[in-house]
Amino acid sequence: MRAYIVHPRITLGEVQISNDFFKFFRDELEKHAETTPITSEMVLHSIMQPINEDIVIFFNRTNDSYSSSFQSFLRDAVETGAKLLPVAITPAHRVPPSCIPDSQSYDVYDALQRRKLTQSQLETVAIAMARDVVSILQPTLTRRNMVLFLSHRRIDGEEIAGAFYDELCLRAQDRFRDLSDILVGEDAQEVIERNLRKSDAVVFLDTPLSGESQWIELELKMALTMNLPIVWVKLGEDTDRVDLKIKPADFPHFVDSKIELGLRRVDQNLVDSVIHKAFEISRENAKNIFGHLQRIRDLQREGKITLEVLDQRHYLYQVNIPRGGYRYVQRPMTHLISFYGRIPRDEDKNMFSSSIIEQGYSKHPRLGHVYDSALMLAPMASQNNEEVLEDPHFIDSCDDYVSSLELLFRGNLPKDETKKGVIISGAFPDCAPEYQQALWNALCAFVEAILDRNWTVVFGAHPTFQQVIFDKAKLRRPDDFIQAVHLFISKHFVTQATIEEMSSQATVTGIDQVDNDRDKSLTAMRKAMIKPENASCMIVIGGKTLRPGIPPGVDEEISLAISQNIPVFLIGSVGGRAAEIASELHREGWKGKPNNLSEELNRELMISPDYARLAKKLFDTLEI
Repeated sequence: MRAYIVHPRITLGEVQISNDFFKFFRDELEKHAETTPITSEMVLHSIMQPINEDIVIFFNRTNDSYSSSFQSFLRDAVETGAKLLPVAITPAHRVPPSCIPDSQSYDVYDALQRRKLTQSQLETVAIAMARDVVSILQPTLTRRNMVLFLSHRRIDGEEIAGAFYDELCLRAQDRFRDLSDILVGEDAQEVIERNLRKSDAVVFLDTPLSGESQWIELELKMALTMNLPIVWVKLGEDTDRVDLKIKPADFPHFVDSKIELGLRRVDQNLVDSVIHKAFEISRENAKNIFGHLQRIRDLQREGKITLEVLDQRHYLYQVNIPRGGYRYVQRPMTHLISFYGRIPRDEDKNMFSSSIIEQGYSKHPRLGHVYDSALMLAPMASQNNEEVLEDPHFIDSCDDYVSSLELLFRGNLPKDETKKGVIISGAFPDCAPEYQQALWNALCAFVEAILDRNWTVVFGAHPTFQQVIFDKAKLRRPDDFIQAVHLFISKHFVTQATIEEMSSQATVTGIDQVDNDRDKSLTAMRKAMIKPENASCMIVIGGKTLRPGIPPGVDEEISLAISQNIPVFLIGSVGGRAAEIASELHREGWKGKPNNLSEELNRELMISPDYARLAKKLFDTLEI
């Protein structure tokens, strides 16, 4: 399977923004897929014809005046069954050539707007599009037939959940619903966790009484901690609705206030839209594996491991890890790994085993396997693999595997109670809900990196973030999770009893409210939190953008950090206020940047969506 990229000069002439997008897109795509750039009419005439497994990417014109050779190339691609992906560089370029009117264009302007990014972050959406293309070409990344977990409140959501369940059955979607699949007498929490681990996404049916349910709270908390995509469907009227204790985003993906909750009936269009949205978010989430793969390649470039591609289409590699510390020569530790952007199924396991044998790694009848482990690496939460350790073949967390390699070569970090913390600042950006998943990806990546280095996560209370951070600390630092997280919270929002209750999960500092005023109380809390004795740096992720009469909270936090000589690092590809500030600094040539990093690394923080890799690179640079 190959990607053909037609240079914009063939259809548009020399246009700087399209040339820049082409370069960013091509650079990213060539890292992951077999790519053929078509840079001139001469190459267009001599190029091998695309086949039905290939994809052709090109840039639309504002009119239909394409060259005859280009139109002939497109018609031939259509006849062979190749997939076509037109690119609209501006709103005026959205209409594809008349010879392929049914192809949907990738809208660059819309992609920037929906993510709340600026043109300075054109590279971010070029990377996103390149990874979309890879997910089309390579089957281990995404699948249409997903495993969906239905989260609902029984007392007022049982009938509507049953209707969703029925419709999913008709569409041959795998699904899990506690009413149908949890047997009487089973440990509900254990079954919920096990099924969440098997799921590609959660569909949260938010009915008016969902806020009462401890199970809803548990399911959402567990899904967020696992960084599972959540499609939030708000159903029923707002009258007498109980507020949610945990919100998966700033606002729902779908709202239907007129639906009759007491009937086992649901609009088929809504179900189709929910399935499509779950696929979109899951595919976006699947792209996290590219960052982990880059981390593996970083280790190879540093000479710490060797990496051999066995099957590019299925992301199958051999990793050789040198052994040392012994008098005699030893063979390297050998792992066979395959990256998945989704949770592998039984058929994937069978294909994985067959692929290994096809590559010549058959098991010797007496000596056994010639490798140490064969791993299917998926975007899943940390897990205990004791039950499968007798067999070298198992599914594991992609992040856990790469982190374990990095830790092996970095060495165990000593616990040092005097070490400073890292402030996490931010909030959901004002973008479409599906792109708010990027905030969760970034938050989890940076929190895990801080915890793994035996540092402290410092943050101001955010009702949703705090529970995820608490749970991450318990997983990564089970022996000292209370010391690993320092939460500052204003007594304007909570009582002393609540502070004492939270103190069983973190180190909590309650700050007295000021004049019964929300803004003054938040400022007092921020001043108490943002001090050199609490933190060595600040990471800014997302944040509300400028709104009339409402100053963004991250602006005040950044200002306080700079006044205390605390360096600030802006993670721009999440969108929101951090993206705006980073873009402003970029346009000014990074004059007055809030840290001592190079312009190159600041720009990488601004545009890269590979958050775990960014966290490692940043903290290595800071020698944290």
